[in-house]
Amino acid sequence: MSSPARAVRAVLISQVLLGGAIVGLDLWRAPGAAAPGLYAPPSQGPSVRPYRPDLRPSDPSQPGAPAMRPMPEALEFDQADGAITVTGQIAPGDADRFVEWLDRTRPEATRVALDSSGGSVSDALAIGRTIRGAGWATRVGDGAVCLSACPYILAGGTDRQVAPGGVVGVHQHYFGQNTILPAFMAVSDLQRAQAGVMDYLVQMGVDLRLMPLALRTPPAEINVLEPEQMADLRLTTPAES
Repeated sequence: MSSPARAVRAVLISQVLLGGAIVGLDLWRAPGAAAPGLYAPPSQGPSVRPYRPDLRPSDPSQPGAPAMRPMPEALEFDQADGAITVTGQIAPGDADRFVEWLDRTRPEATRVALDSSGGSVSDALAIGRTIRGAGWATRVGDGAVCLSACPYILAGGTDRQVAPGGVVGVHQHYFGQNTILPAFMAVSDLQRAQAGVMDYLVQMGVDLRLMPLALRTPPAEINVLEPEQMADLRLTTPAES
């Protein structure tokens, strides 16, 4: 069986196993909970860390800064150092806001710098398609994060780079389903949404083996990808010489 076929089979099996856990699933920790130890010893496996979408690691260029700093509740767009900067949590509607911002500012940059803890998968896919359509590169810089749905934006770049101090991680998807629905209906919606993600990854040239890494990681945790993994999965591209 080919690698894509095995990946698809693993995803489908994972969906069945997830079905019983969908109803009543709480994906967000209380605001007063302790900050995640993103660089602390893993809770399970070599790369899994606690996850909080509202916080990000401190800027390493500022000695003495707090260990964690707030992450904006919705994406913020700007231009800095010759790049389009995309920062914050991915809120519903951010894909439309990104297009509106582009129309209004007409940026000259052709590289998108990401620092996002993730959020809305559908908006991440739409932003990634906008970036690919424009032919722009994507990058996660030193001290920046690209977690949860953000790697799908990263995948939209024609050239995709992660700095040695950048952190990229994946976990189970959240599509905003109403968990009050019967489980079989919620699973059906989830499977359709997952199929859309898989189609997107194929179109962006990313290996579908990324999906099981995400589906095995609960929403309250994040699976931090090693540079070798990202290169092997084609989530990053070879650095230009």
